[in-house]
Amino acid sequence: MNGIKIGIMCNREFIRKAFIASLVVFQEKIIEIVFETTIEAFQTLVPHISRPDILLLDIDSPDISGTEVIKKVLSSYPDCSIILVSDIDDKDTLLKYIHAGARGCLKKVNQHKLPTVISAVMDGGCYISPAYTKLLFDHVLCTRKQLSELSYREQQMVDALVDGLSYKLIAYRHNISIDTVRFYLKKIYRKLNINSKGELLAMMRLSSN
Repeated sequence: MNGIKIGIMCNREFIRKAFIASLVVFQEKIIEIVFETTIEAFQTLVPHISRPDILLLDIDSPDISGTEVIKKVLSSYPDCSIILVSDIDDKDTLLKYIHAGARGCLKKVNQHKLPTVISAVMDGGCYISPAYTKLLFDHVLCTRKQLSELSYREQQMVDALVDGLSYKLIAYRHNISIDTVRFYLKKIYRKLNINSKGELLAMMRLSSN
């Protein structure tokens, strides 16, 4: 692992210091901190700084859209791998960070662990801290339980959507009206506490992994 360029985007001083301290274990010749900045100042720096291989990102406030920050970084640096630290406690936000492109998600900075995380990400892997792994694991178990409680007919509707069928083709497959298809899907959405076909398909993908 040679010539790693690291960017640090952080609003909290103690997190910034933790990032710096964790990088000491790397030999100076194979790591370079190309910039240190706050989230707010990042846009003004983009034209003037080297492209980082790794960005250590601190999402410190619910008022900051972490997904938007991640998207902006990847828009400027498509090949950058983002490792973020955040205090979030809900799976929806965590999943949004992952879908936006984060390669590492940490609940806190562990100075001894971070070099391992950086190495894993540089080798093409990903890392989620144990606290977040449990959050996702609990979510998968809950999702599977909810899906198992669907009726036989409701499960038929779900399977048809997963197969990519339109409402018209679902009605044809099961010899029912389109209005009946809509009726069952509304029931499914209420049971699963979701609002759309896209959310349902995302639940099915997550439960099957």
